[in-house]
Amino acid sequence: MASEEVIKVEDVHLEENLEGEKEEKEELVCPFSLKLLKDIKEYQNLHGLKHDDFQRYRQYCTRRLNRLYKGLKFLHGSKKFSNKKITPELFVKDIRYMYIILIRAERAWAYAMDLKQFANTEPRKQVHLIHKLKKAVLYAAELEKNCVTLKCDTTTQLEAKAYHHYMAGMLLFEQTHWQRAVISLTAAQKIYNKLAEAVEDGALYREKHAEMSPKVQYCLYNIQSSGGLGAAPPGEEGLMEELDSIIASKATAVAASTVREVKWEGKCFTISDDEVKIQLVQMEDNIQLATGCSDADQRLELYEEIISSCRDISQKLRKSNVPEDPATDYFNYLRITITIERFLAMAKQVTDKLSGVVETRPGTKVARPEDLVRLYDIILQNYADLRDIPSLDRDGDIYEGIDVNTKFYRTKRCFYIAECHLAQSNWLNAIVLYDKCKEHITDTTAAANATKVRNLQGLKDDLQALDKQIHSQRCSAHASAFLQTQLVDTDMKEIVAADKEKLLSDNLDEFKLYTKADDLPTIAKLPPDFRTIPCKPLFFDISLNHIEFPDLDERIEKEASGLSSFTKWIWGR
Repeated sequence: MASEEVIKVEDVHLEENLEGEKEEKEELVCPFSLKLLKDIKEYQNLHGLKHDDFQRYRQYCTRRLNRLYKGLKFLHGSKKFSNKKITPELFVKDIRYMYIILIRAERAWAYAMDLKQFANTEPRKQVHLIHKLKKAVLYAAELEKNCVTLKCDTTTQLEAKAYHHYMAGMLLFEQTHWQRAVISLTAAQKIYNKLAEAVEDGALYREKHAEMSPKVQYCLYNIQSSGGLGAAPPGEEGLMEELDSIIASKATAVAASTVREVKWEGKCFTISDDEVKIQLVQMEDNIQLATGCSDADQRLELYEEIISSCRDISQKLRKSNVPEDPATDYFNYLRITITIERFLAMAKQVTDKLSGVVETRPGTKVARPEDLVRLYDIILQNYADLRDIPSLDRDGDIYEGIDVNTKFYRTKRCFYIAECHLAQSNWLNAIVLYDKCKEHITDTTAAANATKVRNLQGLKDDLQALDKQIHSQRCSAHASAFLQTQLVDTDMKEIVAADKEKLLSDNLDEFKLYTKADDLPTIAKLPPDFRTIPCKPLFFDISLNHIEFPDLDERIEKEASGLSSFTKWIWGR
């Protein structure tokens, strides 16, 4: 009777597991999200581990694997075994392939724990135990690798990482490598502890943390007994950063749960989409970090993240609302202003390199004034895009600030164009552009004084500094231009005047100075002078008429006649 009850219970669990597998397949989303520790605890509690029956749990894992193989048609051959590998492409088709790796690791671990009960009396069991734990570690590492490859959510990746650390710690514990076992088990404890703080229901994580504590204490005891030091595991900075990001995302979600109300340009609108609210909170945090960041490269990365968030939010709002919605215009305004700040930070880097404040590292691009001209062109284009935002008040402070900043950066652009001409020794062009910069400074100062926009004192100070710099550079260009004219006059005095009597073709290898039109050289004389040329001789062959040839008649053979000729005819001669 007892055996029949066990069979019935197993059948009930079989039906539940089959239904659970169907639900797991239906709940597949992207990015993948798995509750590894929760599923493992359910499998263990339902199939023998409440009573430390590792053999029963191992048998359940074997049956579960067979059901997964048949359900997924992932068979290994009927007559001859063929080892099929699970590739990332299979996970995209069905998430149950991930559970195959998990159940394999659990089966190997359960087999090892079952052998441990007999390892004290049979030494060979200890060797078999370590072999099974090594297989469990390999499967756990494969599970973690696939979670990273498939870009599962951060909680799933950290659970897989903790599971891998736990399996590695158990293997090292059985191999009596106490120091390395402490490192692995402590890393798993840290992950579970942080996850318990990050999620709402963290009881399972705290329970798993407490489960590993006796083993950690035993390892520390053995380390101290052998004269070692139980130091904290090194190299966990990246792990702690990931855990802190989980807690930060939780705080972001809590902050985004409240209704967000935004006021801009006299308009008030609310944001009800939870995803948009989360992105908005993250974007505001990045803006604060960028404001206080001293590292230029890190600030540029934060600006890129903010711009990307603004672009994503605008696209989501554009799909849900009408294009003329003020919320869409607000995030477009934020995106463009952050883009301008990003290019200004890049211009600051180039300016520091040009002025020598920052040394140019070997192998990097040398800063040139042309780079600043290009950056200020992009900044002016962004200010032009700001003007086109429909919700902006044409009489408001923001619009007036756009006008003032446009004039200011047009002045900066003109100044660096003059610097480009100065670097190419085009002194006159540089002087003209410096004078044009003076006019721009006057217009920009007048516009800044006339507007009601605040916080323009820094702009006015920059204009004054730029005015002094323009005066200095213009004097330098004027002096260089004067020096060049003096050198040209000196060179001209040494040049000999042209000789009008000579033809131009006779003195092509000499440079002559032609100061007047009458001194121009003679190219050719028309009509040209006559010159004597030899006549072509005529040859007539008249010597033949005076040559007497010899008489050759004696040498000519005379023709035969008569009987002899007839005889020759007969004989064919």
